[in-house]
Amino acid sequence: MKKITKIASLLALAVIFAAFISCNKKSAESSDSQKKTIRAATKGRPVPYITVDKDGKLDGYDIAVFNEVFSRLPQYTVNLIVTDDALTGVLSGQYDISVNNWSYNDKRAVSYYYSYPYDKIVYDFMQRKGDVPLTSFADAAERGYTLAAGPGNNVANAVEIWNENHPDKKIKIEYTEADTAIILQQIADGKVDFMVHDHPIALNYIETYGAENTIELHPVSEEASVQIANLKAVYSYYLLPKDEKGAQLREEVNKVLKEMHDDGTLLSISQKYFQADQVPESSNYEKTIN
Repeated sequence: MKKITKIASLLALAVIFAAFISCNKKSAESSDSQKKTIRAATKGRPVPYITVDKDGKLDGYDIAVFNEVFSRLPQYTVNLIVTDDALTGVLSGQYDISVNNWSYNDKRAVSYYYSYPYDKIVYDFMQRKGDVPLTSFADAAERGYTLAAGPGNNVANAVEIWNENHPDKKIKIEYTEADTAIILQQIADGKVDFMVHDHPIALNYIETYGAENTIELHPVSEEASVQIANLKAVYSYYLLPKDEKGAQLREEVNKVLKEMHDDGTLLSISQKYFQADQVPESSNYEKTIN
């Protein structure tokens, strides 16, 4: 009789345990089903801010920051894909946020919300080896130097503004969409005199194209960086649609970005990927740029 009672007790415990497991499973499934899916897009560049390996795995500073942001927003499930439609897809409603080292410009700000910044851009002059380091745009103008730049990019725009404001000290601009390897060779050959890129990208170009013996990097001063940035583009941001949903998501993302700035997480990620501090100043986390 005691044996039968013991068996019955064990069976009862098994039933209770199974019910407990089933309940927890249903609870977890219910919790997952209540999560909102965020559709995020990236072009998978520029290297080294964003990289994609042969298996399609994303990495880089921008991605590491993005992943940490949404690890602190457990109410969301994120689907991040690589696409050339990473900007216009947000405008059309296909994506909820774009992750692509975006800088600020007034035209873009009309259509998109900007998050708080997560990276401060540090620019370099890229010159042929042995050339006297440039110190400013004024220096480049006085030397009669020619800049190689893509039409419409931040650097070209900044130099165009410089030329408008200094008609007697203009910098020549060679507009080009040639491959970077070709432009680096043109600098080495003296056909053009310099390019300007942010430091991690410039360093990556030197290493990728084996230009260590022909090209040197020289830091751009804070004053010249502001000129290049047209006063606002020295930082990188996430872009979101300019609607109610985009406004809410931006508010949540911004709250986490400020936390990551204040608790040192941004600095830690910056040190990991750049071995340098590229974290925006704390004043950038008080008010959005648009």
